[in-house]
Amino acid sequence: MNILYLCDEYPPGPHGGIGTYVRLIARQMVKLGHKVIVAGLYSRGYGGADEFEDEGVKVLRYRWSIDDKWFENQRSAGVRMLNRILLDTGITQRDIKRSIAAYQKKLEHMIADEQINIIEMPDYNDYIRFCKSYVPFPTLPVPVVVKFNGSITYFNAEAGIPVAPHILKMEQDILNRAAAVSSASAYTAEKSADYLSYNKSITVLYNGIDTNIVIGSSDMSGAKQVVFTGSLVQKKGIFQLAEAWNIVIKQVPDARLLILGKGPVSKVIACLQKDAKSSVVFKGHVGRDELYACLSNSAVAVFPSYAEAFALAPLEAMACGTAVINSNRTSGTELIDDGVNGLLIDPDNIEELASAIVTLLNEPEKRLRLALAGNEKVKQCFDIDILARQTLKFYQQVLDK
Repeated sequence: MNILYLCDEYPPGPHGGIGTYVRLIARQMVKLGHKVIVAGLYSRGYGGADEFEDEGVKVLRYRWSIDDKWFENQRSAGVRMLNRILLDTGITQRDIKRSIAAYQKKLEHMIADEQINIIEMPDYNDYIRFCKSYVPFPTLPVPVVVKFNGSITYFNAEAGIPVAPHILKMEQDILNRAAAVSSASAYTAEKSADYLSYNKSITVLYNGIDTNIVIGSSDMSGAKQVVFTGSLVQKKGIFQLAEAWNIVIKQVPDARLLILGKGPVSKVIACLQKDAKSSVVFKGHVGRDELYACLSNSAVAVFPSYAEAFALAPLEAMACGTAVINSNRTSGTELIDDGVNGLLIDPDNIEELASAIVTLLNEPEKRLRLALAGNEKVKQCFDIDILARQTLKFYQQVLDK
């Protein structure tokens, strides 16, 4: 099968869960003997190579018409100001229309040249968030399946934020033109269908990871290290974790909290009491090897998130043999069976979150039992090889129609 994945955040470079998922599934499809190409329309300043190969995956980065290396420093005051001027004057809108038209032609040529059989694209497409009015996604000449991983409409609705009518229509039209739709979780399928008024069937295909992770051999039965991985933003529950840590450190004075991820560190520190600050270490974004080392050498991993499609971070912790405390919101219950292979908490209940952390730090036998069961579940249910094979069956069913 010749498969094209559309993705505008394929690593290396700034990416979220969609970029991580596409890289994992694309690499695995190549291992299973299929030809895989990943192409995307990258927003201004993304940077990186226009074309490269990643473990057998051919990656193509198409760009907006107005782009330059100067835009890569998106945090600089000059770049932010120019982006704002281009947006407010309507130049960005016109640029997107031109870029989408050019993108369609490039995709059509590539689909024909590479004899693509099927295309998968996400429900989230980055260009949409810059649009001031309706700009449709291209109609393509082979079957396109859409996977729910969290659209703009989905995350806005989950947070109680209104979505602009033109954004809603763009995301609805992408779904209505799809040959089939899948979802990273049952929760996201149900909610997205509601928010986007989609009434056709949806196949749940969980996101997976490579579970063949080398786990540290050190005995962590007496460890007091807790780890959080993710962006330092409200929807990840990091501020609730910081408040809970004030309670934890009073009951377990030798505990240590390791925070891995980018974001406003000062805002997290502002939530910590004086006695708790010295026990918290911020490491920022780290590479994959260091991430796995931190997870496998921690007693507990905590993910008190408010909004996810299907988070990969808890899967990685479980694969590393770390006991997991996860949010009971959104798709959390599809990953963790509370008290069996992890603990579920309400991120709004600071006392419950603190109590769960303290319990696992003080009860090594329970911690080990949950860690082992979690490791077993992620290998049986969420290994990327298993999920890639399920996805291939889904693709074939679409093509057979």
